[in-house]
Amino acid sequence: MVSRSLGFSLMKRLHATFFAVLLVLFAFGRACPADTFVHRQTDEVLHGYTTSQVEDGKTTVHTRQKGKIELNLAEWKVTPDRSGRNSEVIILPVNGNIMLQIETEALMDAIDKAVNSGPLFILLEIDTPGGRIDYTRRICGAIAQTGACQVIAFVRGGQYGGAISAGAAVAFACDKIYMAESTSIGASAPVGLSGNRIKDFNQIYGPEVAEKINSAWRTYLASLAEQNDRPGLLAGAMVDESIEVIEVSEADKRLFIDPVNVKPEQKIVHTWSKKGSLLTLTADEAARCGIADEVLKSRLALLRHLQATEARLVIDDAFQQAHEQFKRAEQRFNKISKSLDLKIKQFKRAETQIRAVKMLREIRDGYKSLAALAKLYPDLQVDVNYLNKQLNSAEALYEQEKMKRRFRP
Repeated sequence: MVSRSLGFSLMKRLHATFFAVLLVLFAFGRACPADTFVHRQTDEVLHGYTTSQVEDGKTTVHTRQKGKIELNLAEWKVTPDRSGRNSEVIILPVNGNIMLQIETEALMDAIDKAVNSGPLFILLEIDTPGGRIDYTRRICGAIAQTGACQVIAFVRGGQYGGAISAGAAVAFACDKIYMAESTSIGASAPVGLSGNRIKDFNQIYGPEVAEKINSAWRTYLASLAEQNDRPGLLAGAMVDESIEVIEVSEADKRLFIDPVNVKPEQKIVHTWSKKGSLLTLTADEAARCGIADEVLKSRLALLRHLQATEARLVIDDAFQQAHEQFKRAEQRFNKISKSLDLKIKQFKRAETQIRAVKMLREIRDGYKSLAALAKLYPDLQVDVNYLNKQLNSAEALYEQEKMKRRFRP
């Protein structure tokens, strides 16, 4: 019997603690849809649509008159009238948790692709309970970069019931928010995963650090809401349960304020948020207070409302497809890991040199496959350096066994 020991063991996944924060900061400054271009000096008129492609201060524009050209948009007056746009609506469903890099990048690519195809608008259909702050931030950033293409949020009914936590942030990043009946939006306080349990930041970081984080989230979410004329204080109440919000009327104006700031001449109309609970709004409530633009029963009702019933619908399910791709990769990773464990045991029990070399070759190839998967799918949360060390050890042992076999008497 060949007696030997293996200087490595089957690697285990190293799940570093990461936080599934349910709120996000993002870059501001979106342009309005622009489909008619009039040169400020020559009065030349073009009809078309801009893309996300910008180089040396010039934006690539698809026009009916001249095809694809590059324009310095500062030299043109632009008007959002859909002239020159393609009669189609790109629909991007966002279903489930925003927890994977592969999903995030797929959605960002889909948004960029949609912008450059010149649709009437992009429709994000949202049904999510939340997700990681870093990935949500990237999605919101991609929405911010759409420039001249309108992005519409439709908070639809589904498994999660609306745009919760990070979903609210994604919705706020859009130009318009429409909500289906019986959906909700809000509850956007940042929380984290510690081990397998969800904890608030007080438990993870302590009250001082937690307050700094909450303050930043509150401020940015409020700013994001206000960018599209939504009540910022209500957005802040979705983050901080200590915020109270009342609606008052003054000279026929609606104002959302803290009760301590109410003036004698102001009439209290409604109390929207009380201390002690995060604000979550039903679809009807969101529309009443201006967080949402309108409640609509279905996608068809939304298309009618936006005068797009004749448009071709293009559904790009990139987010879900990426999720399924990751699940397949995860299953393959687990299968190879399990097989490696068995092969290591077989190597240790190998009774012949030929058998030992065969097992080591298969172990080496298994680690190569695991390392390749870990590099291709960061969401596997595997230490690639550790895998490479195991691969090097297997490679060295394999070469040693081959040499023993070659020079044995």
